[in-house]
Amino acid sequence: MPKHLLTSLQHWFNQKYSALDGGIPIVEYSFDPDDYDRRDEYDFRRDERREQDRIDEMRRQDALDDFRRDAERDRAQEALREVINNDEIRMDKKLVAAVNNPKMRMDRRGNIGLSTIRSSGQFRNTGIPLKRTRKKTKTDRTMSKCLKIANKKFRKANGQLRKGKTMRDVMRHAHRLCRKEK
Repeated sequence: MPKHLLTSLQHWFNQKYSALDGGIPIVEYSFDPDDYDRRDEYDFRRDERREQDRIDEMRRQDALDDFRRDAERDRAQEALREVINNDEIRMDKKLVAAVNNPKMRMDRRGNIGLSTIRSSGQFRNTGIPLKRTRKKTKTDRTMSKCLKIANKKFRKANGQLRKGKTMRDVMRHAHRLCRKEK
């Protein structure tokens, strides 16, 4: 056997079989070995089942939404039927105006108003100390002015950045102006 074939064969053998592994072949697969397993027959069924479950869940959710919508409509119709058919209910002009105004709400105590949440006191800020905000420094005020100047320079009249310019350029220019003003 020619020497150059022998060396190439030996090189190939050393790549495939490592002495450190005890002669176990080291093989790099260019495909997934699981692709040729019998599990493939079950994988497509699993995918089909998942897709069917997803479709079933969507149908169930749609049916539930339809049921809720119908129940809400029935409840509103029942309330309207009660108001119309009950002879004991009398409405003056103020109540008629409140019924026809979509912004008006009535709370459980019978109070009618535009904002029942505000009047309920649920979000009242009593007893909670307010956090102190950070004091605005001279640098903040200077940076604010410099940002206005930089934005005016790097933006068009419609507010878009000029071609080839980014916010990085705007901020860099604003910082340079800020350093010059110190």
